Amino acid sequence: MDHDSQQDDTLSAVLADSDSLLADSLRQDDQRRQRRRLLAALACVGGLAATIAVAVLLTGGSPASAANVPAAEVTALTQEGWKLWQSQQFDAAEAKFAEAAKLDPKNENAWNGLGWALLNGGDSVAAAEAFKTCVGLSPKHPAAQNGLGQVYLIWNEYEQAEKHLKKAAPSASAAWYGLGRLYLLTGEHGKAKRWLRKSLAQQPGSEEIKSMLAAAEAGELPDELRNRLMGTGRPEDANPKPTQAEEPLTVPQAWKLVMGGQPKKAAVAFEQILAEDPENFGANNGMGFALLNSGDPAKAKSYFEKCLEIEPKGAGPMNGLARCLYAEDKLDEAIKVWEKMQAENPGVNAATVGLADTYFEQGEYAKAAPYYERLAKAHPDDARYRDALEACKQQLSAESKPE
Repeated sequence: MDHDSQQDDTLSAVLADSDSLLADSLRQDDQRRQRRRLLAALACVGGLAATIAVAVLLTGGSPASAANVPAAEVTALTQEGWKLWQSQQFDAAEAKFAEAAKLDPKNENAWNGLGWALLNGGDSVAAAEAFKTCVGLSPKHPAAQNGLGQVYLIWNEYEQAEKHLKKAAPSASAAWYGLGRLYLLTGEHGKAKRWLRKSLAQQPGSEEIKSMLAAAEAGELPDELRNRLMGTGRPEDANPKPTQAEEPLTVPQAWKLVMGGQPKKAAVAFEQILAEDPENFGANNGMGFALLNSGDPAKAKSYFEKCLEIEPKGAGPMNGLARCLYAEDKLDEAIKVWEKMQAENPGVNAATVGLADTYFEQGEYAKAAPYYERLAKAHPDDARYRDALEACKQQLSAESKPE
């Protein structure tokens, strides 16, 4: 996907939330004096290719303290910034948000607005720093968490993208599109379908979302659509140094490609390794995940099965095989594999998540609840597990009431 199209898609994904973003900005401006002090993360921006506006914020001298800044002035600047952003005047919006952040560096909404203006203006690196500053001040800020998720999607860094988009999804519906896109790119079609359906309900006229949902339902992602959805990568990676083709990658190096959102390159590397060593457990497992994340669970499955022939109790390939079955909508078979994995590995792990989410999807709340309870206890800061557990309890309570 070219750079301009990428920014257009990002803008389209969040415009539906722009009125609520503006309302949140104005409402939270009144509460800004109660927020935590600006984190040291500000200093991290200095060495990056940030815009002039961000550089001015960092080097323009001691900003006025919030106590000396008229609240109405900062509120007016953020309001003007959002209006300019809605009309796609991103440079002008950036200037307004930058001025507001300079006047009151503890105002998370000024930093959030600055992040969106920079992102849609084409500077994802500076946008990421603005969003990070915002969530440093307000960790649960949904619009900034969504912004970080969109940045990491542009950079093809899917693990980080998922983390931030999940944090945003309960309050920022714009994150639904991002999660749908993410799971479609990583081959998790079942998850992609749920988020894309939610996103389509919000934007029923979107042909892009319709085509994405059709791909998820078909269980395959055409190359033309994949190319449109793929991000451009980090700006510093735009012109990578040439590698020495005669030096094949090792298994750990190939795994780094998988984790870095480059599954097709990883598959090539694993294929070379397996040509020399067909019984290599790590390479078979890696090839499975590379294919799975490329949207080909059918081919991935044989590599995970090969791993389980080599090591019948291998947790990684068990999870990979279950994910393949899940992607093929064979939920009962996926559950059996995850149950076996959970029995072999009693701690909280990927099987716990898979079982919780799949039972919940099937409406088996009594079975899902214990897994969510374990996840919520193991990850007390993850609101998703707490919310899912509460949803299970509410459903079970409603089912137990006499009609």
